[in-house]
Amino acid sequence: MGNSLEPPTETGWGGHRIADSDFANIASAGFKTIRLPVRWDSHAGKEPPYTIEPAFLARVKHLVGAAQAAGLNVILDSHNFESMHSDPLGSAPRFAGIWKQIGAAFADQPTKSLWFELENEPHDKFTNANLLEALSPALAAVRATNPDRPVIIGGEFWSGIDSLKTLTLPDDPHVYPTFHYYEPFDFTHQGATWVDPAPPLGRAYGSADDAARLVRDVQKIRDYSERTGLLPFMGETGAHTTVPLDQRVQYHAAVTRAFAPLGIGMCTWAYTNTFPFYDSDKKAWLPGLRAAIGLPEPASAAAPAAAPSAPADERQPTPALQALDDSLPGTLINDPSALNWATYGTILKSKIVKSPDIPGGGAAMQFALQSLGVAAYDAGANVPIRTGLRSKGDYVAAFWARTVKSDAPDGKGRIGVRFQQNVAPYAGFGDTALTVGSEWQLYEVPATADRDIAKGQAVLGLQLAGARQTIEIGQVIIVEGAKSLRQTAATAAPAADPELPPQLVGKGNLLNDPAKRDWALYGTTQVAKATTTNVYGRVATLLTVSRAGANAYDAGAAVPLRDAIAKGDRLRIAVLARTVSASTPDGQGRLAIRVQQNAAPYEGFADNVLTVGPNWRLYQIGTTASLAMAAGTAQLALHTAGAAQAIEIGPVYVLREAGAAASE
Repeated sequence: MGNSLEPPTETGWGGHRIADSDFANIASAGFKTIRLPVRWDSHAGKEPPYTIEPAFLARVKHLVGAAQAAGLNVILDSHNFESMHSDPLGSAPRFAGIWKQIGAAFADQPTKSLWFELENEPHDKFTNANLLEALSPALAAVRATNPDRPVIIGGEFWSGIDSLKTLTLPDDPHVYPTFHYYEPFDFTHQGATWVDPAPPLGRAYGSADDAARLVRDVQKIRDYSERTGLLPFMGETGAHTTVPLDQRVQYHAAVTRAFAPLGIGMCTWAYTNTFPFYDSDKKAWLPGLRAAIGLPEPASAAAPAAAPSAPADERQPTPALQALDDSLPGTLINDPSALNWATYGTILKSKIVKSPDIPGGGAAMQFALQSLGVAAYDAGANVPIRTGLRSKGDYVAAFWARTVKSDAPDGKGRIGVRFQQNVAPYAGFGDTALTVGSEWQLYEVPATADRDIAKGQAVLGLQLAGARQTIEIGQVIIVEGAKSLRQTAATAAPAADPELPPQLVGKGNLLNDPAKRDWALYGTTQVAKATTTNVYGRVATLLTVSRAGANAYDAGAAVPLRDAIAKGDRLRIAVLARTVSASTPDGQGRLAIRVQQNAAPYEGFADNVLTVGPNWRLYQIGTTASLAMAAGTAQLALHTAGAAQAIEIGPVYVLREAGAAASE
């Protein structure tokens, strides 16, 4: 609701006086939350007790109530408190005195629908270095009457995305970080008269540099979340009205597509002034902008063309995700490596935990529930899905989980799982209640969609308030077009064949049993530990080498091959592996492989060195046998001493390709 309550008067900057009907209009368009910027500084006394003008406070209270009555959440913000930016420590007592009155005035409001934001866009002398000291008195004043009210804090340099790098928040479980996103500034603020000098008009959006910037900025949020366990809120984004509407549509669509998969909340600036979504004079939403951020457009609106959405069946955005997708039944529709899920609920605290003992990636989200919710959905997390969901489509979500502690009578944790829309009324399907024990276990939730859910609005909801508990959930894999991730080989295959990755089904006959781990392990510098993977629900082995050997074969494992190999046989070798750590220049592991005899002189063939990345991937090579080996005398050697490293190896497959047959 920008440029309404920050000017000297409510229409002082060419805006419109906020009407109660505006909130109904906003809610009916699909928005869930409004941010209400207020310039308290201009409406409060200069001397203690810094009394806020009663009529102004009453006006703000009325607008907050009207928004809530329309079903909207409200972020109540302090905006343009100029002395805090020029003299933050000197202004802190007055700032705290004003927030003391705000806190008391709204103390009876529900914490779910009203959040406070202490001060918008610190800048000038208000920096991350003095932020905590300057804001602490105001936060303490708020906490005196609002002990668990969510409070938002942004960093220096106008809360730009780079402010997160050094932003330190108070030790308060109900404080949340924010940033504002107007990049590239010379595009979003072209012609803005309040900027000196104003960026020139005519800057278009959509270049390769613009796309690369988005990729870099999304990674900054991933890095921040991984470092802190927190998911920041995008408090503002938008483009000035001097930018042609079709370009503004393209910009909002690009920003939404880039950041929404992280699960972050976003507010656009603004409703009807300077960066408008709504034309108050014509009483109409500007065409295309709502669709650009994932909201439905009126049927009659002729929207300018935004950048096209990616089709659901396109290749994955990274080679690592494509490799994982190739190893799964169906199509991967989320990024399992991203743990910065959107969390909610004031009784919930969350953080990222890492350990090689955590199956399926070595990392998990830990959720601590301070109390039992009235309903399971009172607190939880939403895992973003990068595509829309289609009615009658088959979906399955799989993740590892364990309970650290629980007050439930059986001592077990409770997780409610559902595929759902992340906007009201939160329609969904596949509701499943899981009881989670203390040991890591792979859980699968299959479902058939009974509705369509638009791209950008689909999430996997994890409802966690069913017990007072501490629970850990590992990386989540969500697949379309399958009922399970444990795909079984076709019945026409040889009877002994176990589960096969889809890309190996029908490619030949197995010469080994991937389910058996009776490998010969060797090397004094190597330590082996049994683990598990979240790809096929199988066991894995973590091989840790303390120092590189003179030869790669100084440490490793030998996988027995049960069948004979004839000279000239075409073999396909596939190894599921990932690197936990490696002292190599590129940080990736080195795994040497070789088909060889299992006794001296260990003659063999198919010598290869695999460069193994940090994500699970099925590495494949094809080879032609250069010598024959009798049944029971062959093995696949996995040599690990090429570097000081820790490599985790899941199922291994050696197949004689179709059309080849062994002969003695």
